[in-house]
Amino acid sequence: MCGICGIIDQSKSLPLEARKELVIAMNKRLVHRGPDAEGIYSDKKFTIAMRRLSIVDTEGGNQPIFNETKDICIVFNGEIYNFEELRNRLIENGHTLKTSTDTEVLVHLYEDYGTDMLLMLKGMFAFCICDIKKGIYFIARDRFGEKPLYYHYKNRIFSFSSEVKSILENKNIERKLNHEALPYYLRTSLVPDPMTLFQNIHGLNAGQFILISDSGLEINSYFKPDFSVKNKFKTQEEAIECIEPLLEKSVQRQTIGDVPIGAFLSGGIDSSSIVALLQRQSSEPIKTFNVKFEDQAYDESRIAKKVAQYYGTDHHEIFVPNLDFDEDIFWNIIDHIGLPFRDSSAIPTHLISKEISKYTKVALSGDGGDEVFGGYDLYQWYQKILRVRKVGRPILQLANTFVSAAQSLPITDQLSIIRKLKRGLDTSLMHLEDIPIALNEMFSGNQIQKLLNHSRYSSEYPLLKKYPEGSQHWSDLRMIMYYRLKNTLASNMLIKVDRMSMANSLEVRAPFLDPDLFDASLRLPDEMLLNNGQGKYILRKIMAKFLPREVFDHPKTGFNIPLYKYQNENFKRLAVSLLFEDNPWPDFFPQKELEKIYHLGMNTKKDTAKHSVFQSAHHLWMIMQLLGWAKRFNVQT
Repeated sequence: MCGICGIIDQSKSLPLEARKELVIAMNKRLVHRGPDAEGIYSDKKFTIAMRRLSIVDTEGGNQPIFNETKDICIVFNGEIYNFEELRNRLIENGHTLKTSTDTEVLVHLYEDYGTDMLLMLKGMFAFCICDIKKGIYFIARDRFGEKPLYYHYKNRIFSFSSEVKSILENKNIERKLNHEALPYYLRTSLVPDPMTLFQNIHGLNAGQFILISDSGLEINSYFKPDFSVKNKFKTQEEAIECIEPLLEKSVQRQTIGDVPIGAFLSGGIDSSSIVALLQRQSSEPIKTFNVKFEDQAYDESRIAKKVAQYYGTDHHEIFVPNLDFDEDIFWNIIDHIGLPFRDSSAIPTHLISKEISKYTKVALSGDGGDEVFGGYDLYQWYQKILRVRKVGRPILQLANTFVSAAQSLPITDQLSIIRKLKRGLDTSLMHLEDIPIALNEMFSGNQIQKLLNHSRYSSEYPLLKKYPEGSQHWSDLRMIMYYRLKNTLASNMLIKVDRMSMANSLEVRAPFLDPDLFDASLRLPDEMLLNNGQGKYILRKIMAKFLPREVFDHPKTGFNIPLYKYQNENFKRLAVSLLFEDNPWPDFFPQKELEKIYHLGMNTKKDTAKHSVFQSAHHLWMIMQLLGWAKRFNVQT
């Protein structure tokens, strides 16, 4: 596991020493991703570098790594879980490998198979292969976006890195707000690749690769999820017979390495399943970790303890009291993500990663379970909305009028059901392609118009509405699952896990995102995903014999924190500073809108007919993150 960076200068306008010096500076910004070693290599047109967290072949795996003839080299971030199988194939093909690393395997795979090598890889990765002889540069990212890759391309100079702040070491790159991306952030709290909130800094999409040659830059996709698979499982027994061994194999694959492996254990089905399968494969008690906030909507820590006791794991619980906000963690999130980040669960992810890193360099997580097996409540809401639409638009409009009026009545002011009903009716009246966006909404379209009173902003969100050819034949459930897989998973969940874990020099692996397991999940009919209002139906059936009953009998909560109870004096002081006293964009947002966001964010402590505690607190957090990012990186509008 590493951090990688580099500059490919086809213009030859950067002197070699200046380019090398710049890449050295870029690489220093990645030291937390790889504190064990570093490497750098320069040629006439490129300089590449890396920081290494030593996990596989800890003594012999330093990078860059070359082929036998020294005309192809690579810097690589990630893990290839099937590399031993691929290594044996390469040896049979006549290759000589000097190390036992997955990195060297990639170099020789490229020699034999070119870009088709990507289809052979089972793992998480971002890499840059430099074919010196042919003058070709091959940059790729894994199927789901577990490992990051950002880039800047201008005047035939291509800069890339695992983190945005590393790219910004080049002072010639403008630090300007991407006005096209800002409405995405405000509406759904995420900005889908290839856009970022930095103008002209891009994120390579999951499942894509870049080829740079004398002809220029070309971007291609090698992985496109297709939910129209015809070979569906006919019975529950057939599905379990296929998927259970694949699930066990995915966990077994991801135990590769020369260091001990721990596991996140929230108490939910996903992390509990991974812990159960991991412990069953281990002769020693594995280390498991949980974060418990003093006041959560539902405390899953007792379920985590139950699972830990059931399997005899070495369990560690981190307790976080209310009003324990420390400004340092706010800036840590911005520094390591390099962009504003709404999801406040980055806080417990940071805390638990910091604790795990005291014991090991690697941990398994349950990320991806909801996307693969249909677990989110949002999936059920999407289907409910579609059913409501069948009532007919005139009736829905009439009902919406009555509910809107009810929101202003004193008698209903404290009834949060009125607000939920209003949001549901508003959503049901939207165009079909806008419904997934609305269900993931943070600021409403009306709120964004008030915040961004500029004609340059559009209310359209083409990247979030982008579905592949043939998707019109998918089921409703698969449509919303695709949305979450391509947007929320890649642009939120995996960013949070990668950046917060790597900030603490910890590698996190996600067995649910194993390619073989994912391919098999495509064969699941809807009723084996969501059955009688119960998500992850087939996973529940598979794991019933492995886990205590309590794991399945409590509501899903996610890795959330009670943000509104985290607002101590330090929080308030920071909010006032960023929004009012030391606002880096003092004339950008209307003052009265900032005052409204601050007031609701700090004072809404109970759901009402007009405001939810969660959204009010997170609206404030989002604006704080945005302005904090602008201040930290000196971003100009």
